Amino acid sequence: MTDFAALLSQGTTSAWLFIPSAILLGALHGLEPGHSKTMMAAFIVAIRGTVKQAVMLGLAATLSHTLIVWLIALGGMYVSRKLTADTAEPWFQLISAVIILATALWMIWRTWQSEQQRKQHQQTERPDAQVIDTGHGHIELALHQGHWQLRTLDGAAWQANEVSIATRRGMGFSQIFTFAAQDGVLQSTLAVPQPHTFNARLSLGHRGHSHDYDVAWQQGEVQRAPGENDGGFQDAHERAHASDIKKRFASREVTNGQIILFGLTGGLIPCPAAITVLLLCIQVKAFSLGAALVLCFSIGLAMTLVGVGAAAALSVQKATQRWQGLDTLARRAPWFSGTLIALVAIYMGYHGLSGILR
Repeated sequence: MTDFAALLSQGTTSAWLFIPSAILLGALHGLEPGHSKTMMAAFIVAIRGTVKQAVMLGLAATLSHTLIVWLIALGGMYVSRKLTADTAEPWFQLISAVIILATALWMIWRTWQSEQQRKQHQQTERPDAQVIDTGHGHIELALHQGHWQLRTLDGAAWQANEVSIATRRGMGFSQIFTFAAQDGVLQSTLAVPQPHTFNARLSLGHRGHSHDYDVAWQQGEVQRAPGENDGGFQDAHERAHASDIKKRFASREVTNGQIILFGLTGGLIPCPAAITVLLLCIQVKAFSLGAALVLCFSIGLAMTLVGVGAAAALSVQKATQRWQGLDTLARRAPWFSGTLIALVAIYMGYHGLSGILR
């Protein structure tokens, strides 16, 4: 930092040559301990996230990291001369630890809740019905007295105009069934012709898009559609999302807001080096240079964080395709990931609290 300060005192023209170095330093800075790479990778594995979710997570962390640099630098210049990166860092560590620990506990609770629901549905499901996890709750699809019936088991109830089923038989014959509400369930308006041996595709539409689920009926028995490769997935919901990922952002068990919140809290720990450079630039009235250097530093940091998240997402997807047994392991991964994130948060909170009490 002394060399950079001397360079600034000679003029800002040469200092612009530091921009490529700022990008490299930002990327290397992201590899240093304490920048949430472990938590981000664990979070992506826990939610079995996509590359798009990893990008969102990394960019959110970078955004908060950059904002913290500006807040501390400007605050230190204009609000309190006593506020420095060293004094502010423990507070941000403690705040981050509380929010991240809450996120970890939420992940563990969601995993426990999903396991309980899965066990409950396995005990109550009928052999002639298909229980489907839609990502918004569970539904039961069955043939009852010659009509399709769809029952919402938990979550928001589906409306009749959001549901349709297309059956496919031999020789290219197909038929589409619409639904109407009747006695607390949704029932097809038309009877299903005999024989009840066919492939069926259930479509559930909401918010401008739909999810499709393929099942096969063989004289009252529910099967997976013949010839369909399940790719290691164990229910219709997971197979449907595997298809949806190819065409749209799939959030599975988390919302965009929750992903962004986790990324924002993961980037709250400030970087003393970036703050110092920005303060030096402001002091010599090279505001645009300081902004450019911090931006380039953030670009390098984003490259590292996004890369870590994307690698975690791709690793899970590729490994699942190559080894079907990984899906069973992946069902248990959220327990491990949630515990790991909680431990990291406790460690971060301990160091933050220790720094405050010094």
